Formats: sequence, C-alpha cells, structure tokens
Amino acid sequence: MKIRIKADTIRFRLDKNDIQCLQDSGHTKEETTIAGGKLHFCIKAKPIEEAVIKLDPFAVHLLYPEQKLMEWTSNDDNGIYFSITNADGSILQITLEKDYKCLTTRDEDESASFDNPLTAHNC
Repeated sequence: MKIRIKADTIRFRLDKNDIQCLQDSGHTKEETTIAGGKLHFCIKAKPIEEAVIKLDPFAVHLLYPEQKLMEWTSNDDNGIYFSITNADGSILQITLEKDYKCLTTRDEDESASFDNPLTAHNC
C-alpha cells in the first residue's frame, strides 16, 4: 500500500497483494518504522453503512462498508472516492485506488502493481 497525504486529502494506492488481503481477510495494512516507533495504516471491510476513519497516536484506521469494498476489489474500477466530515466540521477527502505500473521506468518494485491501461498509448 502506498499512502499520500496532502492537506485534507489521503490517497491509498493498493497493489494486487493488498487487494488479495482485502478479499481473503477483510483488511490490509502498511507499517513503517520511524525513530524506533511504528506508524500503522490499515483499511478494514466492516458491516457498516458509511466509511469511518480513526486516528490513534500512531495509527490511521479506515473502516469501509464491506459490500462496497468487496465489489470494488472484484471489478475493473480504478478507485473509490469519498469524503468524511471531521469532528471540527472540516472535510477529509479520501481516495482508494488500484496501484498501476508507471509508464516510465522507475527504480521501484512494481511486480504486484496492476498493468497500466494506458500502456498501449505510450509512444
């Protein structure tokens, strides 16, 4: 899982392994070690009607309606786009996207990335 954060937006990019984890267990996660502590991000399929995001001291937990999430993991749609209203009234924009291979060569392991549908258009 790749996570991009800018202002009041969070973008989760999920590769084939993340999608498989969601299908098999209903959750996927990513952790990174920072200064001896771990920062944890996870996405969980839950029997709920609306998405919920929780912030713990060292974790972000996104809970998403199970039926909608499982539908998305099984189809060709690129992403899910939605917003959540924070307690202070501000709006958090959230994106879940399938992670496609880049069209240019990069020094990054993309073996679990989805084939980019624009590859055929690359000159």
